[in-house]
Amino acid sequence: MLFTDRSIWTMIHGIVLSGAALMALGAALFFMRTIRPVATAEQSRALAQLMVFIAATLWLAVFVGTYVIFPLYRVTPPEGATDLGQFPRAFLLANPDTAWLHAFAMEIKEHVPWIASMLATAVAFVGIRDPSLLLNDAPLRKMAMALLAICFVLISVVGVLGIFINKVAPLQ
Repeated sequence: MLFTDRSIWTMIHGIVLSGAALMALGAALFFMRTIRPVATAEQSRALAQLMVFIAATLWLAVFVGTYVIFPLYRVTPPEGATDLGQFPRAFLLANPDTAWLHAFAMEIKEHVPWIASMLATAVAFVGIRDPSLLLNDAPLRKMAMALLAICFVLISVVGVLGIFINKVAPLQ
């Protein structure tokens, strides 16, 4: 079957939520980099709303990944199972050439998105608390841009690792 409930959840997690967060992060970084030295109240509010959207989509992606995708990934195969295609973790660990995907990539995917979500939430909090300060205070804007750039890099790396894992051992 082309689309199963497991593959649809994987697409929602990876493409819809994480992809939307990455695009919004790119838009926020571009906006903050190119905005005039003094932003209008309307521009500040729009940026604050974008920050909230980024934090919300990252948290949704983290929760879906942690509580929907990850349990499906870790299902233990029954005793004597020979076809491990339905058991991604066991499939990866059964082959020494792909065991690193579990040992390294899944460990990164389990923890790093939480950090990115927390950083994005911190920037969103500042944006909601005082939207004009976020754009008009140069040191604060640089700090927010640095945190958002870190989020962008972290989520990009996690996304690439997720693609590798899903290519070798997809949730079917």
